[in-house]
Amino acid sequence: MKTASHMTWHHSNKIPGVLRHPCDGEAWKHFDEVYPDFAADPRNVRLGLFSDGFTSYIQASTKPYSCWPIIVTPYNLPLEMCMTKSYMFFVCVVPGPYNPKAAIDVFLEPLIDDLKRL
Repeated sequence: MKTASHMTWHHSNKIPGVLRHPCDGEAWKHFDEVYPDFAADPRNVRLGLFSDGFTSYIQASTKPYSCWPIIVTPYNLPLEMCMTKSYMFFVCVVPGPYNPKAAIDVFLEPLIDDLKRL
């Protein structure tokens, strides 16, 4: 599948007033206003990061234990591409008994460092 030709889809396929892709949302527009140099080139890669925790096992004698996989996908692509398995990149697992929202930055720091080096 040729991906490079689709990496500017988010820029050239907007329909005013229609919310069908993250590029149509207020957060995307706000980011473009705050970082106009980045937004000026539609080839710059925009990544979506998501996670959903689950309890891997529960035993009567132990407390529940959860895992939070962190997945990254390029939002430059059309939805039918960026929301498919081949464009979802598993970057880490946040272990622990609870939701990691308070300390998730500790687990994401190596990913951010790697992305800065690219």
